[in-house]
Amino acid sequence: MNFPAVVVILAIMRLDSHVHILPEYRTAGLIRWMRRAFPDHPITPDYTWRDVVGDLREAGVERFFAFHFPLRPSETGFLNKFSLRVASRVRGMVPFLSFHVENSHPGDLVAWWIGEKRAFWGVKLHPFVQGFDPWDERLYPAYEWLEEHGYPIFLHTGFDELYGKSMPPEKVLGILRRFPRLMLVVIHMFYPRFKEAFAFLEEGERVYLDATNVFSYVDMDWPPGTRKSLDLDWFREEIERWSHRIMFGSDHPAGAGTLQDVYDILDVWNFSPKTRARLEGETALELLEVLGYPL
Repeated sequence: MNFPAVVVILAIMRLDSHVHILPEYRTAGLIRWMRRAFPDHPITPDYTWRDVVGDLREAGVERFFAFHFPLRPSETGFLNKFSLRVASRVRGMVPFLSFHVENSHPGDLVAWWIGEKRAFWGVKLHPFVQGFDPWDERLYPAYEWLEEHGYPIFLHTGFDELYGKSMPPEKVLGILRRFPRLMLVVIHMFYPRFKEAFAFLEEGERVYLDATNVFSYVDMDWPPGTRKSLDLDWFREEIERWSHRIMFGSDHPAGAGTLQDVYDILDVWNFSPKTRARLEGETALELLEVLGYPL
C-alpha cells in the first residue's frame, strides 16, 4: 500500500474533526497496530500527543476535535481526565467524552461530565476496538440523555475488513429509529458502503457524516477493487450535495499518511470551493455553534 505523496497546493484546515489525543502508551499501541496493517505508514510508535498538536499547529489548524476511547472499563476515568488536562493546555482542542459499555450507569456518566461539569462536547465510541455493539441496550441511557440534551455521539463505522468485524448499517439505523432526535455522526461513512451512509442523512437534520480517511483510501483503491465498484461521479455529486452535513478530519496520528498527506487529498478530488470550505471546517464549526461552543 503506497501512501499519497505531498503535493504543492496545501489544504488550509480551519477545524480538523477527527484527531486522537492519547497518553503515550495508547498512542504507541495505536501506531503499532497501524504499522502491522500498513508497514509503510510514516508515523512511528514513539509519537506523543505533543507531536500530534505540533503537526496541527504547523499545518495552521485552528481547532480540532479530540477523541479517545477506553479499551476496558477501568481506563475510562483516566482517559477522560487525561483529555481534559491536555485540553486545558492546548488552545482550540475540543474534547469529547468516551466510556465503555461495561462502565456502570453510562447515562449518569454522560450527564455528569457533559451536563453538570460542562467538560465535554459529546461522546465518541469505537465499538470495533472497544469490543461491543453500539446497539447494546446498556448504552441506551447515554443515548437517551444525549438525545434529550442535543449533544452528538461520534460513532466509528466501516472498514470492516480492516478490523475483521461487521457493523451492519441497518443495525445502526435501529438506534436512530429508537432515538429519532439523537445527533449522530457516522465516522468513516460505513466505508465502503457509501449508499447506506448517504441514506442516513435522509433520517433527519441531526445526522452527520464524517469523511475521515474516506477520500484517501478510495484514491488508494483500498481494499483492492473499491474504485472499480464505486461510481466516482455519483460519489462526488453526493459529497457536494450533502457537504453541509459532512465533516472531514485527519485521524492523526493514525490517518492515511502524514497529516499533510491527508489534508492534501482534497486537491485530488477537486471539490467545488464551497464544498471544500465545508470539509475544511465550516460544517464542524456550524455544529459547534449549535452546541453553544464559544467560538
